[in-house]
Parts: sequence; C-alpha cells; structure tokens
Amino acid sequence: MEDIEDLLAGSGGGGAPPGFRLPINAVGVNPKYNKNKPRLHDNHLSKTGSLSPKIPGTETIYMKTFGCSHNQSDSEYMAGQLSAFGYALTDNSEEADIWLINTCTVKSPSQSAMDTLIAKCKSAKKPLVVAGCVPQGSRDLKELEGVSIVGVQQIDRVVEVVEETLKGHEVRLLHRKKLPALDLPKVRRNKFVEILPINVGCLGACTYCKTKHARGHLGSYTVESLVGRVRTVIADGVKEVWLSSEDTGAYGRDIGVNLPILLNAIVAELPPDGSTMLRIGMTNPPFILEHLKEIAEVLRHPCVYSFLHVPVQSGSDAVLSVSQKIVPTKSVSL
Repeated sequence: MEDIEDLLAGSGGGGAPPGFRLPINAVGVNPKYNKNKPRLHDNHLSKTGSLSPKIPGTETIYMKTFGCSHNQSDSEYMAGQLSAFGYALTDNSEEADIWLINTCTVKSPSQSAMDTLIAKCKSAKKPLVVAGCVPQGSRDLKELEGVSIVGVQQIDRVVEVVEETLKGHEVRLLHRKKLPALDLPKVRRNKFVEILPINVGCLGACTYCKTKHARGHLGSYTVESLVGRVRTVIADGVKEVWLSSEDTGAYGRDIGVNLPILLNAIVAELPPDGSTMLRIGMTNPPFILEHLKEIAEVLRHPCVYSFLHVPVQSGSDAVLSVSQKIVPTKSVSL
C-alpha cells in the first residue's frame, strides 16, 4: 500500500508530480463522452513487445454514483475535473479504461450494490478508484483491498488519484484538510440543475447513522462564496439551485451565521421573473426548529419551492435521548 504523498516524495525528481498538468478544456457543464474514438495507447506495442506508456488524458472513465444529492454534486465536480484534463466519460462500463465509484454508506442497499460493482470491476481486471462515504468512514473494509480510494474532502485531487491508479499504483487520499473549492470544473448530469453543497458533516452523534464517520464534524462554506457560486450558475443558465448538505439546518453554526442569513442572501440574487428556483435540502429537526419563522418567510418567496425534507428517525423521546447527544426536548409531530 502506497500513499500518494509517499509516491510524490519518492519520485526522485523524475518528471512532474501527479496533477501537475494544466487542464486542456475550459470550465463547462458538458461532459466529453467517448464516441468509440481510437485511444492512443490501444494496441500500440513498443519494440520490446509491451504496451507503450499511456498518455494522460486519453483514457475513458466509467463513473457510478450512489447516495444523496451531495454525493451527486461531488461526482459532478470530479467528472468536471477529469473532463477538463482530457478524459472522456462513458456510461458503458465495458469500454472504459478505469472505473470510478462514488459510494454511499448510510443505506445498506447502496453499500451492497457497491460491493457487487467492485467485485465486477475486479473480475474484469479494470483499474478502480472508490470515492465517497464508504472509504472515508470504513477504510479497512475487505472490499476496498487493492483499490485506490479518495476521500470526500479530497475530490479536488481526483485527477492525481486516477492518473496514479492508471500507472498501476494503489493510492489513498483520506486525510481531511479543507473544504473543496466551489468553483472547480463541474459536469452537471442535468445542465439546468446546480446541486450546491452549503456545508459538510453534522453536529449530531447518532448511533444508528454513519454520516459523522464519513463526513466528519460540521464545516460550512461562507455566505460570500455560496452567493458567488449562485451568481455564476445563474449566468450559466441554471434554472434550479438545490442547496445540499447532511443537515442544512445546522449551516453556519461553526462560522457565526445561520441558514436564514444564507437563504436571504441567495434569494436576493435570484432573477425576479422566477426563471431560477431555489430548493432547500435535507434538514434534521433540532436546528431548523430554531428558525421556523424565518424559514417560513423564505418559503413564501415566489422563487423558492415550498418544500422541506425533514427525516424522522423516531417519535419517541426515550429512544432519541439514547440515540443522540443533541435532540429536541419534545417529539416532533408532523
């Protein structure tokens, strides 16, 4: 097992480090899909009879995403960076040179499907990179042996991981450093929908949930950076902005702001003709209850969907008091 940092340190100065190449495409929203183009390394043998070295950026990548809208946004950012460095994306796993699986650990069916896909990839002897919540929260899983993994807060380095994996290295990037930038290249599956992560992690410690293990403690983007992103995507022609996180209601508690402050700042940027709509993502009950009046005012805005996604794990105070460190004092009636 080699860590990517060890690979860099042991390179001995021979050539540029992984990820050093500059992107060859402008930032955009359209993926570059492989249309059976000839790949320069296919069937090109050197004089010694072995395959000639692969040229970075000429390979085709199959991506599969499991889980929530936050995971979908992460995949769109990874696809954008890979496309910007010349890689083609494909929906056909068999024609791909390498697979990238973005995983979900919250729901058992998603993780079971991931296990099946990893086994299929290994059977096909394809290089594999596993991203998302499973390797971040359960890095010692047997299924992850022999594959490269990239953590949820290292998606801005996915090009490095892919290129090292294509060279035959097994690399792992899991240490959290800082939140990935919001202005990375992005390939949206729906060009009219921007899934915008406003924070990562949570403030809970629920015994039945692995989100804290995978996404960590609460980390919020600044109001200014989020508003700037909204301005950019509206100019790109986006018609819906979905605010996403593990708990939108907890937004800003780590940086001295709150969700109503953010929502009002974003609403002020929306076109008055209603051509771009705002949707608020999933929120747990404890923190959203502190702002119900302000949130209700925002939901009345004509450019905001009157919608809240509030999961209820139990209606019992006794069960919740055992399961969580931070719980409402009374059961929530819906």
